[in-house]
Amino acid sequence: MTNDKKREVEEIDLKIAELKKRRRELVAELGEGRLSWGAIIAGAFGALMIGLGVIALFAANWDAFGREARAAIAVAPVVACGAVAVTSALKDVKTRALWEPLGIFWCISVSAATCLVAQTYHVGGSVPGLVLLVALLMLPAIWTTRAVAPTVLWPILAIVWAGVSRNAGAHASTALALKSAAFMALSLPAYIAFVGSRPPRAALVAGQIVSGLVYSLGLGIMLCMTLPLGWSDAAAYVATFWLSSALVAGAGRLFRLPAWGRAALVVAACAASPTPFIWKLAVYPLALVMMLCVVVCGIRKASLFLTNVGAATFLWLVVAKFFASHAPFTVKGIVLIVAGLALTALNVGIVRIRKTRRA
Repeated sequence: MTNDKKREVEEIDLKIAELKKRRRELVAELGEGRLSWGAIIAGAFGALMIGLGVIALFAANWDAFGREARAAIAVAPVVACGAVAVTSALKDVKTRALWEPLGIFWCISVSAATCLVAQTYHVGGSVPGLVLLVALLMLPAIWTTRAVAPTVLWPILAIVWAGVSRNAGAHASTALALKSAAFMALSLPAYIAFVGSRPPRAALVAGQIVSGLVYSLGLGIMLCMTLPLGWSDAAAYVATFWLSSALVAGAGRLFRLPAWGRAALVVAACAASPTPFIWKLAVYPLALVMMLCVVVCGIRKASLFLTNVGAATFLWLVVAKFFASHAPFTVKGIVLIVAGLALTALNVGIVRIRKTRRA
């Protein structure tokens, strides 16, 4: 019995030693993650400043170089970024502290090189064509580095292209809207590749939130600029933003990106805000029904975010409509107090539901 107990004690000591070793490894990994995330942010800002500084430096002395030297100087940063990317890929370097700044600097270099070469050789063309060319040349850099900032901000180029196309004389039409939407959709594979690369959680959440806002808000702006809207008031624009939010929320559900749905909901709620002052079409009742459905969904899921967005927007719609009336200020004050109490009670109820479910 004594030997069995000694053996059992030795096994326990061995397990304790293994657990302590594993604990040290986990703590080290957590420390590396924090350091890496800080390095990513610092590196991203550093790459942005270096890129802008290089552009400013050469812009100040641009006339001192010949045509061939200008082209070589413009293309050199792009080639250097490609060489760094190939070398890092061959060495299987996966740290985001390298790929994030490289992606930012690479995209800046591509856009600067394209514009400088076009200006040096007096390449003819239009502004929409230049924006399209720059965006397409950026895609290989984004796909290779899967950097967060270029990936989530690239769709802005599609919005700019739609705007400059209208300014260049293109007529608003369904065809132009479809072209703009297809242009914006080119960045979707790059974003899916970014998510599939399993980035740090903070980068993944930030990328989802920003990209969800860019897609839903940007798609709405782009459709408003390109579609031949015939309504004489703001109802058409509200409905367009609802459509863009629904498309982004559906894509978020399809690709399992929950933050896209939340970002789209915020955009839809903001678009619903002016509906109390729109009288000609029935967008106001639709906004009320939509936000009431969001509240019901938030209560069923015990989600404070859904409940608060839906309830706050619903109360705003009611209060704004009421304040536009000729009711006395005393009554309006009472309505505000009741609305605030209702929102507070709703939050308390959701918290209790969540506690009950956890129990």
